[in-house]
Amino acid sequence: METIILATYFFLNFLQIFIFVDVILSWLTLFGLNIRPKIISDLIDSMYLYVKKYIKTSFGPVDFTPLIILIIISLLQNLIINL
Repeated sequence: METIILATYFFLNFLQIFIFVDVILSWLTLFGLNIRPKIISDLIDSMYLYVKKYIKTSFGPVDFTPLIILIIISLLQNLIINL
């Protein structure tokens, strides 16, 4: 059981890293560079769409979806640690 909990915790850590990388790479599109790897964009965009379906995350030009997902991941990690 401990192995499953630890694997889930590390998966959530990698997911956080992917989200940070995706946010940074999305900023580079402002300079004409579109270098988002397809595997990251497919994984992350599906999560973004799921959150956007239930919560209004855009206020003007700013999209808070990555922040909301990072908060949810952090809450899940705290829940996993306390099991």
